[in-house]
Amino acid sequence: MDSSFTPIEQMLKFRASRYEEFPYQEVLLTRLCMHMQGKLLENRNKMLKAQGINETLFMALITLESQENHSIQPSELSCALGSSRTNATRIADELEKRGWIERRESDNDRRCLHLQLTEKGHAFLQEVLPPQHNCLHQLWSSLSTTEKDQLEHITRKLLTRLDQMEQDGTVLDALR
Repeated sequence: MDSSFTPIEQMLKFRASRYEEFPYQEVLLTRLCMHMQGKLLENRNKMLKAQGINETLFMALITLESQENHSIQPSELSCALGSSRTNATRIADELEKRGWIERRESDNDRRCLHLQLTEKGHAFLQEVLPPQHNCLHQLWSSLSTTEKDQLEHITRKLLTRLDQMEQDGTVLDALR
């Protein structure tokens, strides 16, 4: 069976055969990473949809569950999710509507609002996480522990380089 990446790889090989200066391996690795990220997201979104939730709501619940006292301020949730405060309010509205969180005033400052994970929200996570973990185990079981460690090391190294390039403006400089 051909991989879903085969057509892309064939196109890249053809391009490399036509242009000697084409950086085949670098483009191949970049496209492989992008293709795999897309497949991971597609797989995850299918699983979440079958469980009656989307990625944004799920990550909001996980963020709340990982906080001390299972509570967070809306602005902190916004920051953790990388979304606007307006969008974080919409997310909180949906979580509250489903009974997974409650809005509570701070004990120290009544002007300060906290989003609190409810028992229903916690129970929902306990229901949806085991199948997700099983799926992840199935996926990553194709790699040995050593291979997973190597992949993590290489991925972190590339991420550090991307962060550095972004900070240095390397990408924009290359376009000049």
